[in-house]
Amino acid sequence: MTFDERSNARLARLEGHLRFYKATTLILLALVIVLSAVLGFGGRRKFARAIRIDGELMCLVRDQQAAERVHRILLDNGKGELPGEAALEQQWEDAPWPVDDNQILSVNEAVEALTARVTVLVDAWAIQVDGTPAVVLPSEDFARSVLDALKARYLKEGDKLVEAQTFLEDVKIAPHRAAATSVVTEIAAALERLSKTTSEPKVYTVQAGDWIEKIAEDHGMSVSEFRALNPDVTGTIHPGDQVKVAEAVQGITVKTVKEVTRTVEIEPELDKNYSVNVPRGETRVLAEGVPGRKLVVEHHTYHNDRLVETKAISGQIVEAPTPRRVLVGTGETPAEGGGAPE
Repeated sequence: MTFDERSNARLARLEGHLRFYKATTLILLALVIVLSAVLGFGGRRKFARAIRIDGELMCLVRDQQAAERVHRILLDNGKGELPGEAALEQQWEDAPWPVDDNQILSVNEAVEALTARVTVLVDAWAIQVDGTPAVVLPSEDFARSVLDALKARYLKEGDKLVEAQTFLEDVKIAPHRAAATSVVTEIAAALERLSKTTSEPKVYTVQAGDWIEKIAEDHGMSVSEFRALNPDVTGTIHPGDQVKVAEAVQGITVKTVKEVTRTVEIEPELDKNYSVNVPRGETRVLAEGVPGRKLVVEHHTYHNDRLVETKAISGQIVEAPTPRRVLVGTGETPAEGGGAPE
């Protein structure tokens, strides 16, 4: 084979290799383009933001900003006009999550789906009776107003107090973290709550479709308060189960000591005179007599509206009584020790 023939053969082989590499490059480039398109198309909706409550997946929303809006709206709706800070009792988590076949909810849809599944806690104040919260109120000043109103229930216009009203029980106002739904915002409702004393806790029978968070929410409790009342409830509850939803309530007894000035009637004394001119065994009234009047100062002690003690302090006669005068018949002989016969 001549030099030219060998050169042409090598050139032909090089051209064949070049065509192979070119075709391979085009195929690989096409594959890259297809894969990029597939990944680009899938990546646009593949991931959303998952909202999880206590580790359980609740729903998907569009992104982190939407999840934060849902969280904020839940707090604002649950807190309402109450003062103080608010937080969810449950553990909140939002994180990227593959969409798969899960529906992505709008912010409003997510709020509606989660409202019944969370408990909003607020910083509030409780009136404690012997260490047990009896009613939860929005502020310390409001709690003091409730106690003042409770005392005022047992006072009337013109009453004169001997001493400041007190409570027989150990009554305190203390900070209290509670479910927003359990906070009482009207004085009349708070007084009604304080007046309802029970010796036994309130018991609820679990219905179909109930779960712990729902029962607690329906009865104005936080989940932690529910669990504290029901330490034996550690797992799933079932229809027919009985759970405690309120503690036995110790009422408040207001002690009120009033100074009372009243006029009492003094009965007239009986003035007997004996007369032989009146048959024995008969009497004749000479003067009916007139009752006198006496001003008496007393201290009345009340437990709520029940009078438990009356203590006389002083008395002053303002009008002496006129005796009732009668003739007692003695016939011939006046009664022994009696007056002279007429």
